[in-house]
Amino acid sequence: MDLLFAILPFFNAGLVGSITARITGINMSMCVLMVILYMGATPVEAIVVMLTFNTYTYFTIYSQEHRISFKNFTFFPGIRIVIPILLTIAGIAIQPFMGITFFVAIFLLEIFAMIYKQMEPKIRPSIRELLIMCGIASILVVIGLTLVQFIPKEWYFAFDGIVIIGVAYFMWAVGDRNAMQSIWDKLLYGAAFITGITGIDASDWLGAMHRNNRSVLCRCYPIVINTAQVAALLVSFVLYRYFSLGSLFTTIGAAIGVRLFGVYVPSDKGKFSYLALGLTVLAVLIFMLTQPVPSGFPELPLFSQDTF
Repeated sequence: MDLLFAILPFFNAGLVGSITARITGINMSMCVLMVILYMGATPVEAIVVMLTFNTYTYFTIYSQEHRISFKNFTFFPGIRIVIPILLTIAGIAIQPFMGITFFVAIFLLEIFAMIYKQMEPKIRPSIRELLIMCGIASILVVIGLTLVQFIPKEWYFAFDGIVIIGVAYFMWAVGDRNAMQSIWDKLLYGAAFITGITGIDASDWLGAMHRNNRSVLCRCYPIVINTAQVAALLVSFVLYRYFSLGSLFTTIGAAIGVRLFGVYVPSDKGKFSYLALGLTVLAVLIFMLTQPVPSGFPELPLFSQDTF
């Protein structure tokens, strides 16, 4: 019973975040970030939870949007799928974090390989170009992740709130799809840094507000930013020796919400929804008025502090 009461807030955070995002149009990671900060997460706890949540939840979303059978896998087709499954089981036995992350990374790799092969040859980047983009984004996310520990924990909620309002303002400001065309790639890489320091994955918003002349990075940004987050998640474990089991239940809650209510998809034509932006700002103002206290997450019963 103690375990149930301990994991329920995390589960509710994912469920409420996904449903709120679906109804209002607020970015899902923004919703969940505000909820976990309200629950008392410290900066390091918050960023690790968000990287875990983003990686696992968007794996769920992509696997629903791009259904693929084992026989059509690129790297482990057919019976070869047994190889990563056995490695996952072995990894979980040694280190649960590594095993679970390896499993998600493998299936994301297969999904992204399918998306890559389905792109038109004229606009598809070379493998080398894609690896370079993923490498740059990974470095930027890791830099943000490293800087989190230096932000005073008492002000981290305000910092994140200001960032969310800034992102909302940016979405309003780039309504002209010819504006900032020449620096759009730089802005996308900047968004990767923001992901690293706040855990906000605004790839759905940024993808919806693409420029009229879409760059290679713009077309591949979901692949790039999710690869970067997997890399940053591994670095976070090495850097902070922290893995939130609670974030797995946040992911489960979000997965149920997505399965029941679907995902809000911003329009990729015209200006961004003023209603969604207005509700985002309103939610942030209410969140900041609560002034959450970073007391830290409690240790889950039956699990040691090293794994939680």
